Amino acid sequence: MYPTARTDAPVQPRSSAVAVEAAPPPPPAADPFAIPSRAALPQVSTFPCPSVRPDMARRVAARARARAGGVPRSEGTIQDRARVGSGGAEDALDVFDELLRRGIGAPIRSLNGALADVARDNPAAAVSRFNRMARAGASMVTPTVHTYGILIGCCCSAGRLDLGFAALGHVVKKGFRVEPIIFNPLLKGLCADKRTDDAMDIVLRGMTELGCVPNVFSHTIILKGLCHENRSQEALELLHMMADDGGGCLPNVVSYSTVIDGLLKGGDPDKAYATYHEMLDRRILPNVVIYSSIIAALCKGQAMDKAMEVHDRMVKNGVTPNCFTYTSLVHGFCSSGQLTEAIKFLEKMCSNGVEPNVVTYSSFMDYLCKNGRCTEARKIFDSMVKRGLKPDITTYSSLLHGYAIEGALVEMHGLFDLMVQSDMQPDHYVFNTLIYASAKQGKVDEAMLVFSKMRQQGLKPNCVTYNTLINGYCKITRMENALALFQEMVSNGVSPNFITYNIMLQGLFRTGRTATAKEFYVQIIKSGKKDLIEQGLLEELDDLFLSMEDNDCSTVSTPAC
Repeated sequence: MYPTARTDAPVQPRSSAVAVEAAPPPPPAADPFAIPSRAALPQVSTFPCPSVRPDMARRVAARARARAGGVPRSEGTIQDRARVGSGGAEDALDVFDELLRRGIGAPIRSLNGALADVARDNPAAAVSRFNRMARAGASMVTPTVHTYGILIGCCCSAGRLDLGFAALGHVVKKGFRVEPIIFNPLLKGLCADKRTDDAMDIVLRGMTELGCVPNVFSHTIILKGLCHENRSQEALELLHMMADDGGGCLPNVVSYSTVIDGLLKGGDPDKAYATYHEMLDRRILPNVVIYSSIIAALCKGQAMDKAMEVHDRMVKNGVTPNCFTYTSLVHGFCSSGQLTEAIKFLEKMCSNGVEPNVVTYSSFMDYLCKNGRCTEARKIFDSMVKRGLKPDITTYSSLLHGYAIEGALVEMHGLFDLMVQSDMQPDHYVFNTLIYASAKQGKVDEAMLVFSKMRQQGLKPNCVTYNTLINGYCKITRMENALALFQEMVSNGVSPNFITYNIMLQGLFRTGRTATAKEFYVQIIKSGKKDLIEQGLLEELDDLFLSMEDNDCSTVSTPAC
């Protein structure tokens, strides 16, 4: 059923502890405790085997320290160190080595504890220690199912699912009772490899065939795997199956949180909201993550009544809103034009000891800028900087756009300079905003300087950039420049869109260049892009060109595109 170790492989002779320590050390250039490559890790056919060599230098140093101390450590002292595990992976390695050296009667629980500590930071070293246990033989120490569980986790952490399943084969072969803790690392590994269907088959069929009942953690791993593969609907069905089964695997808050998050990321807020209510009906209290995620989704859809309902229940159930919760509500109220409520929650946030972050302030500033209140937005910006918060690209973009709409070019360029001085790299949106502001006021030459600066910084102008400049030239009737820029746009591989064609045609038509407009129009039709021309303008052009033919007007021979 699952891959197991070969039984026909030659039996490795068991070495004594002294013989193992006399093994030749690894080459100096190699790091025996680095995560091994596929070639370096033990192979399935000889698993477990001595291919991952022990760290000789570490053991020699440990012996030297023990001799320097004069008196060997007592068994109780070693076990105490194993229990507390206070020294990290380095100390855990020493504890493991000392316990194993004591030979017969070495406490397996203490060995497992030390091995687990090593595995957390250094899976390869843990595999090496397991091999030493195996070579010591059953007469000295016998690995338990928990030991194999640690080993399987190490193999999966190193990306070696094949070895993990081989270790599982040993567990089954030795007659151990298989527990979910053995399977869960394998399930995680399969899901990480986008093999969630295989993992689901193990949970729904394979585990029970081996007498192992999957637990809620096993199912939640599958739920996460499905959601990561954008299969949130299947995850929801599995969640319902868990809830309706009535067995010992009822979904918990993490299960619901996983599915709700998957539904929200998959663009299905209605199902996420319904799942949230199912959770409440089953008397499973959501945590701050679930509450905040639902509130954020509702605020994004401007369903503020529902968002407030969730917020009120959250507070009633004793869950304290965090910065993300408040920021979502502030943004939601701003987006829906309810400034008073937004201010109310901003004040409530501060009074409850939750410090607003850059996103909170940016949401508030964005609303003010879009409503012609850049002066107030700038005050918030300055107070934010005084508080020690560093504005991000979104903060700058909102205020720059506000200045552009108001035509406040001096303030806009001053803020842009501050942005550059703060080591913030302008993006397409920022440069396009500056270009738009200058072109809107007929200062196309100034806009072209920004255009040049944009390219100097390695940003390739996009369709919005070209459309803004072409429109600026058309408005001041500099059609030669507009046509040249259009040609450059096409040459640079930027495809004209609906807006580009309509700007060009209207510009040519309004400047009386009807012949050029007709030639341009013919080229559009030949390229199969007639549907990109605005319907009203299309009818106007058809009438115009029909009258031109009636008047026997000539056309220019040079195509415009």
